Amino acid sequence: MRFAVVSAGLFLLSANLAAANDPFEGNSRGRLTVRLELAGSQRADMPNGVEWAAIDAKREMAVEFGMVDVGNDGLPIVSAKPAGSELSPEMRGLKGRIDACGGDQACLAHVMMEFAAAGNGGNVFQQMTGQQPGRFQNFAGDRTGTCARGILTVVDTLSGVYIPPPEAARPYRFSRNGSRNLPVADERLTDTLCRVEMTIDKAANTMSLRLPVSLPVGVTLGVEAFTDEKTLSLVEGEQFLTVYDQPSGRPGAWSGSVEIKGLGSASHNSGQVSAPLHGRIVWSFAAD
Repeated sequence: MRFAVVSAGLFLLSANLAAANDPFEGNSRGRLTVRLELAGSQRADMPNGVEWAAIDAKREMAVEFGMVDVGNDGLPIVSAKPAGSELSPEMRGLKGRIDACGGDQACLAHVMMEFAAAGNGGNVFQQMTGQQPGRFQNFAGDRTGTCARGILTVVDTLSGVYIPPPEAARPYRFSRNGSRNLPVADERLTDTLCRVEMTIDKAANTMSLRLPVSLPVGVTLGVEAFTDEKTLSLVEGEQFLTVYDQPSGRPGAWSGSVEIKGLGSASHNSGQVSAPLHGRIVWSFAAD
């Protein structure tokens, strides 16, 4: 009996600690499933007219993210427009008068009192920042649970002709393949994955998504390889892929797809050639 009481006490303590470490306890949660497929090919001929290098790259992300509503429903955290970019004529006039006051506190107080007396009302701060309370639902990676499950994949073919002095020119062709299963114990990678963000615009019935893509993947090289890399980035040159204002299809059904053009690159390890990546992203979101 005493063991049962102790066990129950430990369970309650663990539950309380988990709740204390969850700043979004009680908020809506959901699952975002993403499939990103990218490919790119490029060849570069060297000035000597003999050597050349080429890359044929394929990169893929198939991941399910745990998401949590982070609040701040008056402003989107993923948006093509900066907050407050569109002000009403009244707010533009107020902003002009505030700017004219400079740092004069008496002037600022007088301007605000006149603005309120004119019957404009409302929350001036919300109006100045362009907030629209209740319009948006913002989600981010849920750091209290398993933020990401899935796999990252690299399938590259590197080829060309090179001259290894003092020998003659020789052709080469080798594979560079790898995958990374998620979740991982690597805190830095987990932190990067948890930076996924999504905004649902309930008025426009659209969704915007910011997805981390600069993710390390371990690779194995084919037998003819003359390079020695062990890890590379799924996408080079870009930290995030962002898509804006995607229609839901129907209210509450947050799914869709879009073509991707020029998302970063994949490079030959010798640095001689780099291929822009193109492809497609497909996503769906379901609330728990």
